[in-house]
Amino acid sequence: MSFSIQNSLGREILISFLKDRFGDNTTIDKFDALTELYNEVNSCINISAIRQIDDIYIKHYLDSIYPYEYFSGTCCDVGCGGGFPSLPLSIVTGKHFDAVESVGKKLTLIKRANSELKLSNIFPIHSRAEELISRGNSYDTVTARAVADLGKTLKYCAPLTKQGGKIVLFKTQNDEQVNNEILVRFEIKTQNAFDYTLPGTDIKRRLFVFIKS
Repeated sequence: MSFSIQNSLGREILISFLKDRFGDNTTIDKFDALTELYNEVNSCINISAIRQIDDIYIKHYLDSIYPYEYFSGTCCDVGCGGGFPSLPLSIVTGKHFDAVESVGKKLTLIKRANSELKLSNIFPIHSRAEELISRGNSYDTVTARAVADLGKTLKYCAPLTKQGGKIVLFKTQNDEQVNNEILVRFEIKTQNAFDYTLPGTDIKRRLFVFIKS
């Protein structure tokens, strides 16, 4: 592990979160290895503008895993980019994740993580959401992180969600509640919508959780 990673404040914040929520921080070794791999891949393929070590641990890892309790069963990450939130969530939850991305090269980090970190529960899929919908794919939990506005995101996520399943959307506090017309159109209802601040930071987020009728 490099000196900069070992002395990262963001890493210490993540360790504190892991201890508080899971009772230990044994997965930190996986996140450290993922950080080394992330930096290597991101230097060749621009999968994210986030490059500072502290930001990687907070804005990618902590941000992704904060709402882990809402994920159950089989999960799908629509427009996953480099693998966020699905990569960190796959590490801490052990759930099955299909990571869907239309730009194939962005899946490089997930593919490398599978082989080099021995992850066995996250599966990169080079595809558009529409193609999965047309094939009849469905999941217990569907998520998207900062992909598009709520209405457009739900257009892709709702058809992939099983009846009684959840849609978990990561948004900023600038995003408004979805209107009732959209809920009716996609046969979903709001289970929860709340604002929060990432622990140990001043970064504010908003989470929307919907249930498929």
